[in-house]
Amino acid sequence: MQEEVRKDIPGYKGLYEMTVSGRVYSVKSKRFLARCEDEYGFHIVKLSKQGSKVNHNVFELWKETFKDYNLPEYEFKGALKVIYK
Repeated sequence: MQEEVRKDIPGYKGLYEMTVSGRVYSVKSKRFLARCEDEYGFHIVKLSKQGSKVNHNVFELWKETFKDYNLPEYEFKGALKVIYK
């Protein structure tokens, strides 16, 4: 089984990596981070650097991380599908 491509998240080099499908990997703890939803239903993840913790929209991180790869948005599998009632 082939491992998914991971790339350093800009501003968090050596701390966090992101996969093509939108999973965030912590280099220090050697595990993928859990995501949660904000009040609008978007996936967010909390990243820490030099003692400061900041929430980030996972899709925005993905677009920033893989902008040089010219990937279509459908490659990102972490997007939450909003169901309207």
